Amino acid sequence: MARSSCETGPREPDRARTGRAVVVGASMAGLLAARVLADHVDQVVLVERDVLPAAAEHRRGLPQGRQFHALLARGRAVVEDLIPGYSEELRTAGGVRLRLPTDVIVLGPAGWMDRRARGWEAVSATRPLIEAVVRRRVLELPVVTLLEGHEVTSLTAARDGRSVTGVTVRRVDDGGTTDLDADLVVDAAGRGSRAPAWLAGLGYPAPAREQVDPKLAYAARLFQVPAGFSADWTAVMLTSAPPTVARFGYLFPVEGDQWMVSLMGAGGQHPPTDEAGWTAFVRSLRPPVIAECIASAEPTSPIRGHHGTTNRRWRFDRMPDWPERFLVVGDAVTAFNPVYGQGMTMAAIAAETLGACLRAHRGTHRPGDLDGLAVRFQRALARVEAPAWTLSTSEDLRYPTTTGMPAGRGQRVRHWYQDRVGSAATVDPVVADVYARVLGMLDPPSALLRPRVLAGALRARTGAGPAAPPPPRPAVRTTPR
Repeated sequence: MARSSCETGPREPDRARTGRAVVVGASMAGLLAARVLADHVDQVVLVERDVLPAAAEHRRGLPQGRQFHALLARGRAVVEDLIPGYSEELRTAGGVRLRLPTDVIVLGPAGWMDRRARGWEAVSATRPLIEAVVRRRVLELPVVTLLEGHEVTSLTAARDGRSVTGVTVRRVDDGGTTDLDADLVVDAAGRGSRAPAWLAGLGYPAPAREQVDPKLAYAARLFQVPAGFSADWTAVMLTSAPPTVARFGYLFPVEGDQWMVSLMGAGGQHPPTDEAGWTAFVRSLRPPVIAECIASAEPTSPIRGHHGTTNRRWRFDRMPDWPERFLVVGDAVTAFNPVYGQGMTMAAIAAETLGACLRAHRGTHRPGDLDGLAVRFQRALARVEAPAWTLSTSEDLRYPTTTGMPAGRGQRVRHWYQDRVGSAATVDPVVADVYARVLGMLDPPSALLRPRVLAGALRARTGAGPAAPPPPRPAVRTTPR
């Protein structure tokens, strides 16, 4: 993946800590930003509207939390670097270790991905558990404090509006407000961020917004894994085949010996949330491997639906002017269609980029002088997010019902080549490995143009993939703990 131009060397704590940073939002983007800031400032205050649960439980402020989430390989590596032992702690808490595609049968438009590829390792768990492990470790840091049950209503700034000096916070229970001074403010409030309105309140022009909407929705449910179940795979991914097939289905193991079954539909073909409709939708997926697995499985949760999946990017990096000491990260800047699993990984990459920019800034400025940091960070973040944005929107533009921007000639050429790579990945483990690494964000999309992949893609035969699951592997594996 692209590296930030802020990068200057190995990560080391700042020995000249100074000031206070306020982070708006204590979800993954906010928590990881707080973790990085803890190496550079005297105090980090996380402001969160929710009263956060002590355990791995769902919360109101994370409506998408009941859907399937994945921390891709690159994201897991970054989190492991920031929070050593994270993966093992998640596994100990019930997360399931697996390797993609070795342990995952993946059906793409051209057929089943070749499972001989080395791929990458993941730990599968629900979003509440993934977040709870990160939250516990971040809040253990002595310089980090949590101000829960509060929401940020506005930024405070110097008289000329050129520099942010803090935030105004409101108590959710009684509406009381107070100003909280800060040397740096980081907005990690997600899709509901009010950053454009806050900037307007300081006299800044509206940022440009880019949007690509495939009109996709989710509906997920948990099931207990049936006693005695065995298979030579651990998880199932049945992807769409646009423009004709707009339905997806994923089955992944999570904590508590459960499966999370997540159904998705683009182009308005949304999975229902009633019992009969949801069951009919899962049976409509081809092949019927997921439907057959859950036929004898006991549901352990209601069916939960979710919309709000549009790709949306605020071009803060292109604004002609920007206030000092104000940064925006995560979905508050760029929100991706979640079907590709990029959100949490991009939150981790944003934190990594923030750390690189802070180190580079420290090398050229006096302690406490943060002028220039904000613009440098927003531009660096836009550069590292660009490959993920291109991948997500390019795939979504395959649907004729997608709105926001047209699929031009360049997109059509890209689709033609990606189709050939997908076909090659069904029979060539080398191509499948590079393809899996690109999907895991370990390699940039340009890796698909390497000579070995290019040769395999040009030899590939395109067409409909097989309807039946791939042949069983020799070793039978049961769902691991």
